[in-house]
Amino acid sequence: MTPLRLFLLPGDLVSDALHVADPDSRTMLRSLVNMLVWNFVGVMVVLPFI
Repeated sequence: MTPLRLFLLPGDLVSDALHVADPDSRTMLRSLVNMLVWNFVGVMVVLPFI
């Protein structure tokens, strides 16, 4: 698995689970989920240092 595929994995999993077929809707949902997941991961990584 390439780093890019790993980065996009959360959004792809959610889009597949919800059976989103329309490419535009899939892109929007994938973007939202990836933003939420990776922002959460980033905050959890930085939080102990604050």
